[in-house]
Amino acid sequence: MKLSKYIYKLACGALVLSALTSCGNDWLDVSPYDGVPSETALKNSAALESARTGMYKALKGTSDFVDYYGRNMFVYGDVRGEDVQYNASYGSSRAEFYYKMEYRTADDFGQGSAIWQSPLITIGRANRIIAAVDGGKISDASSNASAVAQYKNEARVVRALCLFDLTRVYGEPYLKDNGASLGAPIDTTVYDYNVQVGRNTVAECYTQVIKDLTEAISSGALSTSKTQGYINKWAAEALLSRVYLSKGDYKNALSVSEDVINNSPYKLWTRDQYVNAWSNTDASHTNEMLFEFVITNTSDWVDREGYAYLTIENSSKLSDPGYGDIVITKSFSDSLLTDGKDIRNDIVAAATDDSKNAFGGRKVYLKKFPMGRYNDIPVLRLSEVYLNAAEAAFDAHDKTAAAKYLNAIIDNRTTDKSREVTASNITAQRIYMERRKELVGEGQRYFDALRRGETITRYTSSANQGWHSILNPDAQVINTWTSKKALPLIPSYEMDANSNMQQNPLY
Repeated sequence: MKLSKYIYKLACGALVLSALTSCGNDWLDVSPYDGVPSETALKNSAALESARTGMYKALKGTSDFVDYYGRNMFVYGDVRGEDVQYNASYGSSRAEFYYKMEYRTADDFGQGSAIWQSPLITIGRANRIIAAVDGGKISDASSNASAVAQYKNEARVVRALCLFDLTRVYGEPYLKDNGASLGAPIDTTVYDYNVQVGRNTVAECYTQVIKDLTEAISSGALSTSKTQGYINKWAAEALLSRVYLSKGDYKNALSVSEDVINNSPYKLWTRDQYVNAWSNTDASHTNEMLFEFVITNTSDWVDREGYAYLTIENSSKLSDPGYGDIVITKSFSDSLLTDGKDIRNDIVAAATDDSKNAFGGRKVYLKKFPMGRYNDIPVLRLSEVYLNAAEAAFDAHDKTAAAKYLNAIIDNRTTDKSREVTASNITAQRIYMERRKELVGEGQRYFDALRRGETITRYTSSANQGWHSILNPDAQVINTWTSKKALPLIPSYEMDANSNMQQNPLY
């Protein structure tokens, strides 16, 4: 297997293509390992720790690189669904691209849009950590064995996360054809300069992701305590439960979810904690956060270009206004309002300046990032693990367990006891709706619909258009297993640089 020049240059930082030079070099500012060949850079545990910092920095993003968790992974998962939309009335256009889905060729996926280069950069950095440890390059490995093993296994989890994300963005969902179609390129080696690579199948990608996660978890090297900003054992298991659920391996999804629920130090936010807990400074904030990006200052993440700023209203009446690029849809607002006692009604805010009367006084702006650009960014939360357990138990025909885990969410979100479910009345649709209400704005909805083969209906006529923009018909109703809009194209810069890369055949 080979790796393209383009990916290699980005991953190693030794050479950068002209497409990146205009963005500056802050993306590659972690020394020494980003600018020096791996065989000379990672020789001791201090250098390995620096490499670990660089790996997380690549995953987190900068103001110049928002194509992954910096911004676009969340935008992609949200606005391609039916619960969150681009705010055409007041937005800055940063979420418009994925929302309108008007791309026609690979050229439409420019450097600033495609979720491609940053996951591969991050994988490259993880590979160098793993290779240095496995190759016996760390001179003080014996005296720092615990830290060295921890860094290596964190790198395995991060590599798994990136490969899984690339697979679910560009590959068909596993359950559609049992993973037979093309997924992402599997990269587990520090490659030479000019090799090239093609795509592996979705099944091969899942095998590698599960291998990395299970071996990292079983290594005993990952921390079992709360470690803000870094991967620990429980975050790895939460990710593994997401992977198993996406694969349709419901038995294992339930088992690993239950281990997190029963044995980890994390607890669900209560209803009274829920609204304030999203703030970094709240005492209950870390109760649910299995893995989040910790933001310490404006240079630590993506500042005003990040996802958080897209969720905050663009209003002069606010002390720190955002871009207001995304709002919840009217249909989703209607769903929230069916239970007036649900605290999740208070995780959205009404516009302070709606001179166009676009939203009719409704609460539309998400409040999951109350500290704006200084707010930590959640990637894995305990609530998702409970919802994974409920769905996996239901699909494994254990409705008693499904009801138990779903009720744990319901009881911590509403005081209306009639909303609880039982083994006799729980349905898949009820689980899906609770998932949508709980995880809205966290980049999950589109991937959930895709893995299940659902049809996403934004609107069908002017009567139920709500505050949606006028969309092309094929962006109004999207069957995630048949629509040409379901999967994006590999970006043109990769296709031009790599003759072995196979394009998605949908256009």
